Formats: sequence, C-alpha cells, structure tokens
Amino acid sequence: MVDAITGESSFSALTIFLRLLCAVVAGFAVGFEREKRYQPAGLRTHMVLALGAAVIMVMSIALPIQYLDTFPNSDPGRLSAQVISGIGFLGAGAIFRYGFNVRGLTTAASIWTTSGIGLAFGAGLYMIGALGTGFLIVILRLFGFVEEKMMERKNMRVLTIVFHPNGLDVKMILNAIRDFDLSVRETQITEYIESNTVELRITCRVDEDMSIRKLFTAIKALGNIKTLRIE
Repeated sequence: MVDAITGESSFSALTIFLRLLCAVVAGFAVGFEREKRYQPAGLRTHMVLALGAAVIMVMSIALPIQYLDTFPNSDPGRLSAQVISGIGFLGAGAIFRYGFNVRGLTTAASIWTTSGIGLAFGAGLYMIGALGTGFLIVILRLFGFVEEKMMERKNMRVLTIVFHPNGLDVKMILNAIRDFDLSVRETQITEYIESNTVELRITCRVDEDMSIRKLFTAIKALGNIKTLRIE
C-alpha cells in the first residue's frame, strides 16, 4: 500500500510520522477552539485523543497485514471500532449538570468527532481528515456565534415563593411574573397549616439576561411575601 502524499509504503517511518502529525494538528485546532471557550476538555485533551486514535488506526491496519499468514480472516476494522464505542466514556466526563441545565454536550460531541478525525488520518485518508477538521471548527465557531446571536438562551430555573394567603393568591403571583417572559413549565403548591403560609414552586425557563432583582421587586410589591428563592 502506497501513501497518497509521501508516495512511500503506508508503514514507512515518514508515512506514519505524517499521519500522526496530521492527527495532532487536527486535535490542536479543535482543542484550541474549545480552550478559548473555557470548556472542560481543551487543547491537550483533543490533541492526545486525536493522536491516540491515529495510533490505534495505524495499528489496526498494520497488525492484520503483519500476521496475515497466521490469521488470514483478521478484520482491520475491529480495533478502530472500539475507539468509536469506547470514546463515549471520555466524552461523558465532559458533561456535567448545572442545576436543571446540562453543560458540555458540545464538547463531548467534539471529543467523539475528533476521535473519528484521528482514525481518518491514521488510515491515510487525508482528505476526509482535513475536511472533517475544517467542518468541525466551522460548526463550533461559526454556529456558536449564530446560536448566541439568533437563538433565545433560556435556562431552566425553579422559583420558590413562600407567602401568607391573606389577600394574596397564586393567580396574582403568576400574573405579576408574566411580564418577565418566564416560560412556566410546572407549578407546585404546598400549604402549611401551622404557619398559615403557602409555598409556590414554579419550574420555568428564564432568559439569561433577565434581571432577578427586578423580578423579586415585582413579587415583593404584592405584599405578604415571606421568602423568595430561585435556583
């Protein structure tokens, strides 16, 4: 097998060096973008990941050829297939829960895709690896900007209001918060007989730019409010 760029054998030192170098460069490019956004998996993680995937891909091609006489039915794709399935474990480490919101999904997806790019370079599929790297960076950078500018960013929050029911009810509170463009998903009402108070828990989506202070001020203006909390 002759490499498309070096013109030498797929297992010559120059060819293997070039394939691993391309994978590392691709990992650097993707990791740099993630690092600039302060993501949990950044520069070194993506570089090491791409390098490891490329090494495994080179091995998965070389081993069946080396032992062709001993194991004629060996499959060069089995070793690389384990990278695709096993990389989910590493990607899961980049996902974390922040309250009701899940962060790190894009980084986890970029980790999985970077492993595929590393496999492509390891197999000598330079065009696929280069295009994959280019498309991935464009998606992360350009469409991240599109999301920020064009998509409405709302986080799931829980607003807890404890109040005395004297002259105040749940409907009045819901009307007061309606002006703040809260997307109410669920309401829970608990009445405490001994303290003569009512607890209202509102699960809602809240715009990132919304002023919590103004929201609390509007609710307190209703009177008889004992406790306000948002999570």
